[in-house]
Amino acid sequence: MKTTILAIAVCLTSLTTQAQTIKDFFVPTSPKNKATFYTPSKTGGRTDMTRTIYYVDKGGSYDITDAKMFSGNPTAIQTKTVTFTDNEVKMTKSVSTTMMETNKQRTHNPPTILLKMPAQGKTVTWSYTQISGDALKCTASWTTLNVDGKDLKTIKVEQEIEGFGAKTIEYYVQGIGLYKTDMKGSDGKVQAFEKFDQLSHDPTAK
Repeated sequence: MKTTILAIAVCLTSLTTQAQTIKDFFVPTSPKNKATFYTPSKTGGRTDMTRTIYYVDKGGSYDITDAKMFSGNPTAIQTKTVTFTDNEVKMTKSVSTTMMETNKQRTHNPPTILLKMPAQGKTVTWSYTQISGDALKCTASWTTLNVDGKDLKTIKVEQEIEGFGAKTIEYYVQGIGLYKTDMKGSDGKVQAFEKFDQLSHDPTAK
């Protein structure tokens, strides 16, 4: 009997794993379509640096609008058109507004791979060039984060700009999407860079 129960559990785990795709970790569960973040101070309080990400379903693709703000004023706004395979997020188009450019439209051909989902218990690496022009080396692995008392599967991505010692660490949580961002210095010390605030539904996001 114990052997049969174990076999069923393994089978169910396998089916659950197979059913998951990278979209489950990149896009919040509907109807949530807006995520907000803040940059903490050294003591953990809020600073005037915030970030809002909108997820808009376009049928065969998603438009992801990422707005970074300081004291309520935008410092950079990027909209990425992305598509999904089972284990990759690919950017096909982008529109960028920064201090250096306004509504700069780009077509990414071939598509730029923004995120990969590693096999269970494995890591996966890839490289890509950001809209800003920075070349990133990325390594993704599995971990678990406790969110509101629940342990949730998470893809941990370490990103390093070529020639730069520090790393950015992003965490993508199943059902939430991007959850937090840390910075890892060349000395190995990790500090919080962006903390999750909340998920909500914005009916005006189209």
